[in-house]
Amino acid sequence: MSNQGLSIFDSQPENGDEPDRSASDADGERTQVIPAVPRDDQSTAQQPTQQSSQQPSPGQRPAQGSAPQRPAGAPTGGTTAATSTFPVVRRNGYDRAAVDARVRQLSSEKSGLSASLTQSERRVMELEKEVETTRKEISEHESPSYAGLGGRASTMLRLAEEEADEIREIALRDAKEIRAQADRDAKAIRADAAREVEDMKVVQLRELDEMRARLKADAEQERTLAKGQADDLVAAAQREADQVRLAAEQETNEQRTGAAREVEQLRAGADREVQETRRTLAVEKERLAREATDHHSSAMAETKRLVEEAERRATAAEERAVAATEQANKDRGAAKDEAEGILSRARREAEQVVAAAQQKAESIVSSSDDTVQREIAATRAELERLQKRRDSITAQLAMLRDVVAGFGDEGGSEGQG
Repeated sequence: MSNQGLSIFDSQPENGDEPDRSASDADGERTQVIPAVPRDDQSTAQQPTQQSSQQPSPGQRPAQGSAPQRPAGAPTGGTTAATSTFPVVRRNGYDRAAVDARVRQLSSEKSGLSASLTQSERRVMELEKEVETTRKEISEHESPSYAGLGGRASTMLRLAEEEADEIREIALRDAKEIRAQADRDAKAIRADAAREVEDMKVVQLRELDEMRARLKADAEQERTLAKGQADDLVAAAQREADQVRLAAEQETNEQRTGAAREVEQLRAGADREVQETRRTLAVEKERLAREATDHHSSAMAETKRLVEEAERRATAAEERAVAATEQANKDRGAAKDEAEGILSRARREAEQVVAAAQQKAESIVSSSDDTVQREIAATRAELERLQKRRDSITAQLAMLRDVVAGFGDEGGSEGQG
């Protein structure tokens, strides 16, 4: 048998060492035929390589040029790498579960292709070994020529050699087609995966841009609203502070005017009392002088006593007038100091309110809506506290007026005494 048909195995690096191509003498009685190549990988994996115990008829051979069947699990054409459509979810692009499932499917298909290619290569190696084994057995029993074997033996040997060549060619062709199809499917899968990843990236970038625009618009709207509210709060606080300061100034002016008026009244009352006492004393002295001529001896002591009593009363009246004047001056100074202190405190508190409102306004502008509401509530509470403080100041001013009025009443009663 010619060795030309077996040279095709030299190009397969997976087959191992070069088979022995030596020929030996053999008789045509022990010729064996190579079994047909199974096309199913699963059946190939389950059936061990064995010699055929059934002799086919000399005219039976596999159909040449027939299309090789695909191994089980091998992808066909480009249908495996068809583009999948993922459900789109808000904010995150494609659904992560669907993308993960698609990636797992692609990985599984790639593993299946690799397994199919490995099985095909293994099957080719098995077929090559079977062909080599058959070739060796035939070489051991074949004669140097077919002339001495007889017609039937020569025909069987020729058919066996042709069948072996056809099986080898079919196996190699199947292996090449499977490898080429696996490469095409792998490229298609990679292209689909890259395209899907790019689509996901585009969708996510677009959603991020939209979200950024919405957040920017919302932040600008909240900032405008917060700035308007802060301006309103500052204006309201300024008005409240102006009102408190004006009320304190009015109360202080009224208190100062009232105290001065009451002091003048006390001084006038004391002066009138002194003048009245002096006039009374002069009249009494004149009367005593007239009576002294008639009752000089008997009335001298009484006159002296009356004069001393009148002088004591005049001195006491003058002392009370001086004391009342000094007390009125002290009260007026204390009232003035108190009023000025109240006015100063009111001004400081008004300035603090304005400064605090300004700080809170600046803080409100950079805060979220919840923070704005809390700041507004705190500012309102501060305004209520200032309102209460203003009421307290008003009450203190009223009490001061009562105290000054009490001093005036006390001075008047002493003058009458």
